[in-house]
Amino acid sequence: MTSTHYLNEKGLTLLELLLVVAALAILIALIFPGYAMFKRKAEDAACMANLRSLHAGFSSYLQDHAFVWPQSPFLKEGTEETSDNEESKWYFEQLKDYGPTRETWLCPSERGKWSEVNDPDHFDSSYVPSNFDSTPNIAYRWSLQPWVIERGGFHDQGQANAIFPDGHINKRVIPGMFEKTGGAKKK
Repeated sequence: MTSTHYLNEKGLTLLELLLVVAALAILIALIFPGYAMFKRKAEDAACMANLRSLHAGFSSYLQDHAFVWPQSPFLKEGTEETSDNEESKWYFEQLKDYGPTRETWLCPSERGKWSEVNDPDHFDSSYVPSNFDSTPNIAYRWSLQPWVIERGGFHDQGQANAIFPDGHINKRVIPGMFEKTGGAKKK
């Protein structure tokens, strides 16, 4: 029996090579648009993981401090107005012994701030904790008040992730907080 060889001794013909390249180009064209969607979904999942870590940190803090929410010194009467960075850094300092790291305070979708994450003189946050008064257990009594909400609308048409006292995460649109482009509103 003789077998028929489709490949010549030197390799593929030019036509066969072009067909392989065309087939690969079509496959890449079909797969590539889905990649962006999967990347956004992965960033959203990582953002939710950050919020759950912050929730665990706040829960542990509350247990160690008679269920009194951390009282920001920047909210007292007579204090000078401060930047969001200073207040965010203050919350970070309160919770750092309970697990959340500097990276936890930044949403993966907010790429512009990631270059500063290792700068010890600069602290920025994608998340804003709620401010409760010093009444014990108040953070649990307000079940519809989020503990932490995302600062910018980075996910799903400008919606922000928010975590609540029971640990569930919900997407919120806060009127006037976000521009139509989905970025954080400038002051």
